Amino acid sequence: MPELTIEDRKIHYDLHTKPTIYYVKIYMDELNGAQVTAPEKRKPELIEAFLQKKAAWMKETWESHHTDLYHVDHLSLEDGQKINYLGRAYQLILEEGNEFAFSFNKGKFLFTYPEDEKEDEVSKQLIGLAKEWLREKSEKKFSDLHSRTISSEEDAARLGKKGEDAIVLNWRLIQQPKESIKEKIQKLIDEETC
Repeated sequence: MPELTIEDRKIHYDLHTKPTIYYVKIYMDELNGAQVTAPEKRKPELIEAFLQKKAAWMKETWESHHTDLYHVDHLSLEDGQKINYLGRAYQLILEEGNEFAFSFNKGKFLFTYPEDEKEDEVSKQLIGLAKEWLREKSEKKFSDLHSRTISSEEDAARLGKKGEDAIVLNWRLIQQPKESIKEKIQKLIDEETC
């Protein structure tokens, strides 16, 4: 499957060629991500160049339609923040300590950081560690949701992909309730578009 990269984020897209159209068209499907239709005779490098120009728009459109999945990317050192995990919002506790650490204990997320570290580095570590924790949990939890083989993938501007024998889900879905994730799995199995 072809892909673009923008700001270290991959955007997978499905390319459909047709003889009866004369321009490249992009549609951002809510489930499957970027759907690109192009003339059959258009050279692949011209399609790629066009999509590179539209990559920022594709990323912005995708994220604006899935804001709940990108909340973790905007964590900061403010009090009162929450992190979603399997559909529930859990309090984030920030504490000064000896090193950077992120954990979940007794229904709360705990992030510790060295007090002498610069604020922008602390925020960067918080976001990175929270995303890493959620990514690891997605690997473990997704496989329990269906009889098919299910694994997680990096964020690729799509919620998932159905293969011949397995389903691959965007790790960010771990923030949604189990029932919502199961619905998306079924939609992928049924090859729906949204």
